[in-house]
Amino acid sequence: MSDLTEKLISEAKRIEEDSEHSAKGHFNAADRWGKYHLLIGLPSAILAAVAGAAAFKNSAELAGALAILSTALTTILTFLKPSERSETHKSVAGQYLALRNTARIFREIELSDTASENDSKKRLFAMAAQRDDLNQSSPSIARKDYELAKKDIDEGRSIYKADKEG
Repeated sequence: MSDLTEKLISEAKRIEEDSEHSAKGHFNAADRWGKYHLLIGLPSAILAAVAGAAAFKNSAELAGALAILSTALTTILTFLKPSERSETHKSVAGQYLALRNTARIFREIELSDTASENDSKKRLFAMAAQRDDLNQSSPSIARKDYELAKKDIDEGRSIYKADKEG
């Protein structure tokens, strides 16, 4: 194996590792924002329904108070957009996983083929550029989302069964 091929393999592994951590971090962020959506949205809907019922029972003060609380929660929901943030993080996570898979296939299969070293370098540079673009365009994740992702990866929760057996 040439020195260049060894370097290509090492860099592909880095792209795989970066992508794995980023994907898991974004999946954790998506999960957290999804929970926020439920924790804010569900009480808001329930409060609005109860406020409506209280209004029909001539409990104007209770109806008003509940309506104000519901409005406050709905305003927070509208401002934070947790559902939208959750979907964005899921989408980005999927893009990182696709990049990880591409890098793994490149390292495991394409490099052992008869591809020229120049073609392999171009392919690796394209993957590195894709990773850089994702890093720049992706929303930030909270430190706790990253730390949970790192913990899961370090504990082997992202290793394929085929890789454990091989």
